[in-house]
Amino acid sequence: MKIPFIKAHGAGNDFVIIDKNVDIIRKSKKVIKNLCDRRFGIGCDQLILLKQLGQYHQVFFYNSDGSLGKNCGNGLRCAYKYLTEIKKKKKVVIKSQKFLHYGKKIGKEYHINVGEISLDWKKIPLSKKMETQNLQFKKIKIPGVIKIMTANIGNPHCVVLVKNIQSINLEVLGPQLVSHAYFPEQANITFVQKLNNKLVKVLFWERGGGHTLACGSGTCATAFVLHHNHYVSAKIKVLTEQSQLETEVENKMVSLKGPAEIVYHSTINLA
Repeated sequence: MKIPFIKAHGAGNDFVIIDKNVDIIRKSKKVIKNLCDRRFGIGCDQLILLKQLGQYHQVFFYNSDGSLGKNCGNGLRCAYKYLTEIKKKKKVVIKSQKFLHYGKKIGKEYHINVGEISLDWKKIPLSKKMETQNLQFKKIKIPGVIKIMTANIGNPHCVVLVKNIQSINLEVLGPQLVSHAYFPEQANITFVQKLNNKLVKVLFWERGGGHTLACGSGTCATAFVLHHNHYVSAKIKVLTEQSQLETEVENKMVSLKGPAEIVYHSTINLA
């Protein structure tokens, strides 16, 4: 069975987008993992499956290990571009696991509302009641750590503010934090350095995917908790490893603006 797909990326965070035979693909974790595999499949950070449901386009995000993700800011921008520019849809409302998402094109970039933030320890979730904006990892040494904060924007996130991001050994600290006992569902990890009130620099380690060049929901969670804790303005620029994203916090909602690129179209044979 041949399946058409799109390869896309947002700020280097890359995706395979499929809108055919979605229900068949969703039933097989093996197929999902194979599609994401960079050696034996197409290769991507996440698989995006799109399905028309009435007035909405239902989106399903799958990590490269086959696990289901609940939100993805960079993936939402790529999905919005695909639906509006490739499929020529005039009115697009994307429905994720928890939110409705509305997008627009601004110049050459794409803006989308990523979702509503929760700081409730039960909703993040954490394994027990604790101060979500001041976590302590007693047995893990993080160079130059200033503050550790958590939030949920569909996915659980842990944001580690440090003095110098270059001192972070991501390959060591990422796996230690992502599966820490505090996080019963694991958590996406962001290391962030504040450059000024409107500019920060980040590194990401995602649950189910490991090191990624960018993480849209992580960018939004980072912007929110930094603003909530009075480190940055409501509207900031975020320097990822290969690109730049912009976020804006309004009450508990966070929006994201950045690039979305269609790399190529092709088909793959699913056994």
